[in-house]
Amino acid sequence: MHVTQTINEKATEASYLVSYRIAQAGEAHTIAENLIKPGVLDITKCMLDEKSAKHVSTVPLSNDTVSRRIHDLASYVKQELVTRLQKARFVLQTDESTDVAGLAILLVIVRYPYENSFEEDMLMCSPLPTNTTGEEIFNKINSF
Repeated sequence: MHVTQTINEKATEASYLVSYRIAQAGEAHTIAENLIKPGVLDITKCMLDEKSAKHVSTVPLSNDTVSRRIHDLASYVKQELVTRLQKARFVLQTDESTDVAGLAILLVIVRYPYENSFEEDMLMCSPLPTNTTGEEIFNKINSF
C-alpha cells in the first residue's frame, strides 16, 4: 500500500513539473497527452522496461489536469508575491498599453527588496474600459 502512495505522489509531482514546462513554453495543454506522454512511454519501454513504463503511464497529463496544475502554480506564485509585499516596502510602476485588437491593458510592475537584492515582478495585467481615467486605474489596482 505504501508503494502505491509513493508512486501516486511521484506521478503527481511529475504532472506538476511537466505542466510547469508547458506553461513556460506557452504550448497548448493538449501537448502533454498527445506528444509528451507517448514519447516518454516509448523512451521508457526502449531504455528501461515495461514495469517502468507502467509507472510512467500513471502520470496524469490530460488537458484538464495540465490546465488545473498551471492554475495551481499561478495561484501559488501570486500568493507568494502578495506575502512578500505584505512584509516589505514596495514601489509600483504602471503602464497602459493597447493590444492589436484595440483593447486597453493596464500593467502593474512591483519592485521590492527581498533577501539581499531587489526583485521586480508583474503584479497584474488587466483590461481597462475604453475611456481610461486615473480614477479607473486607481480602482483596478485598489480592487486587486
